[in-house]
Amino acid sequence: MRKLSVPFLALLLLAFMSMNYAQEYTRKVVEVPEVKGKITIDGKMTESDWQNAAHADILTSSGSEGFFNKYYPYGDALTEPDYKEIYGRMLWSKDTLYLFYHVKQVKNDTLGLYFGADPKKPEQWAGDQMFVGISSRLGIDSTKGYNGTPYRAPEGPYYYFIYGDSVTLNGSNKVGVPPEWRFPGDTTSERTFYAKNICRYAVFIDTTTATWDVEMAIYQPDVAAQAKIGFNLGGNQGARKEQGSGDHTYSYYTWQPSTPNDPYKDPVGLGDPGNSDLVTSRYWALLHFVSAQNDTVYVRKVVDVPMADSGTVKIDGKMDETAWTKAAHADILTSSGSEGFFNKYYPYGDALTEPDYKEIYGRMLWSKDTLYLFYHVKQVKNDTLGLYFGADPKKPEQWAGDQMFVGISSRLGIDSTKGYNGTPYRAPDGPYYYFIYGDSVTLNGSNKVGVPPEWRFPGDTTSERTFYAKNISRYAAFIDTTTATWDVEMAIYQPNVALQSVIGFNLGGNQGARKEQGSGDHTYSYYTWQPGTPNDPYKDPVGLGDPGNSDLVTSRYWALLNFVSKLSGVARDNSGNFIPSQFALTQNYPNPFNPSTTIRFEVPQLSNVTLKVYNIVGQVVATLVNDQTMSAGKYQVDWNASRLASGVYFYSLEAGSVHITKKMMLLK
Repeated sequence: MRKLSVPFLALLLLAFMSMNYAQEYTRKVVEVPEVKGKITIDGKMTESDWQNAAHADILTSSGSEGFFNKYYPYGDALTEPDYKEIYGRMLWSKDTLYLFYHVKQVKNDTLGLYFGADPKKPEQWAGDQMFVGISSRLGIDSTKGYNGTPYRAPEGPYYYFIYGDSVTLNGSNKVGVPPEWRFPGDTTSERTFYAKNICRYAVFIDTTTATWDVEMAIYQPDVAAQAKIGFNLGGNQGARKEQGSGDHTYSYYTWQPSTPNDPYKDPVGLGDPGNSDLVTSRYWALLHFVSAQNDTVYVRKVVDVPMADSGTVKIDGKMDETAWTKAAHADILTSSGSEGFFNKYYPYGDALTEPDYKEIYGRMLWSKDTLYLFYHVKQVKNDTLGLYFGADPKKPEQWAGDQMFVGISSRLGIDSTKGYNGTPYRAPDGPYYYFIYGDSVTLNGSNKVGVPPEWRFPGDTTSERTFYAKNISRYAAFIDTTTATWDVEMAIYQPNVALQSVIGFNLGGNQGARKEQGSGDHTYSYYTWQPGTPNDPYKDPVGLGDPGNSDLVTSRYWALLNFVSKLSGVARDNSGNFIPSQFALTQNYPNPFNPSTTIRFEVPQLSNVTLKVYNIVGQVVATLVNDQTMSAGKYQVDWNASRLASGVYFYSLEAGSVHITKKMMLLK
């Protein structure tokens, strides 16, 4: 067995937040590269792509990033894990996570690689196991332990059980499905779930070297460029000597990158890496999917959304709470310009030179599993095409007036297969969108929608179904026809709304007109939020040609909402669609300064960033950004040094191996 080094500095990543979100753990974010070639699932890591794969190094020759429990028979007498190597390697392609999971035990050890059954309890596994945990629903946790809640696969939270050459969901045994976890139309209380339905796998076992390798291609609908999912690896070691004892494991473990080189340190106080850590997805790491360098996919804008304390937002159609002053922006059309794509529909066509609105914008906040949205539309007062909600007498089932759309998806690896019905049968995960008409917030107008077989849930054979917005959201509308103002405020249940996670998001709508009643053409103009085309409202940003259809159902062209804690003095430059090519730290301005100055920096990819100010003798006098997870973009922070004496100071940006320092002068 190998000795582990004592850490020089323990890495403290626990962030204590308000009671409404408990003790929040800052999860490690791991960049996962895109597959360029073909991965053959054969249990061997032979393809060249694996050389650049992301790492989950639970135990290697370089140290450990795991939490191991000291189980029977050794207990506290155990000084180190009884393994040589445990690690994972991760790659991705659209809607697929590739995983290579490797375990190597101590050869000829009495507790070495072993797969067997307990003769007293043959239904239980007595030998070694691997676990693979996945979730794109980070706002909720599993409600059960070892069965891994496979009834929420492939979104999660759930995990695979791997035993010898068998990859399963709960060992292919039946699992009880609580009513709150069942899908529409499914009344079955117990169900069997099969890993083969959502993954391909191959296993390699060599008992002569105590090596156990598993290679998997896992279908996960949120695996796409710029998306993030929760992820963990774990397992346990069994032993022949424990057969019949009732204690079937020697040690459980999980990947815990926040406790480097301290394998028995409990990182979050849950006490059991074999149960609590595996089912509590908010304590997992995050996999962030980055594109190959030659990728030509549209780069989605990332908008940081701050957290609101629970209960501070009242859903009344008014944006009058203080929390909204810090909200994220989706500025489709404001006095500062436009970030939208408007289509020139009948009757004006190419003769139209500008959108027929004064303002269209959204504001976004969040709390655990809830997205708060304030959506504002103000039209040109007394315009013949102004604010209007009416029905076409020839087609009363259709809406002839103004509409709003709100698109949401935490399944960024797939798109909607339909147009205007917004595929509400995949709510609340998505992709789907709300139709808002006057004071009515609906999913497909509360009309029945056909559900294609490939989109139905297990046990649901209904080909048509009605979906109701009230089941997954609360809302209120405010309409003032004298000023042509239309406001809608919403609290939307979305199970991937959690600290550090991202979801796809878009706003859109259309303007109707009284003059079009009976004409068969019910809209004057469709639009969507397209921050990649600033101040060019009729530019088609992605070549789809229709903001009322293609953009709204094609989630890969949406923006991304990135959920962060309460915003400090750090502001993001959201103009355009600029993605920096490298880390940069600019000279503060003004310089010299008294007593305030602005510091700007650039981040080329999702990174943990620290920005500190030091005095002339190297003491930290201010921490402006404290190991904060930041997405790619340009940032600025204003610093007030009124409490400090005149003199020379240094400000330093750190992100991984990057360390940039500049000098500034305070003159009072």
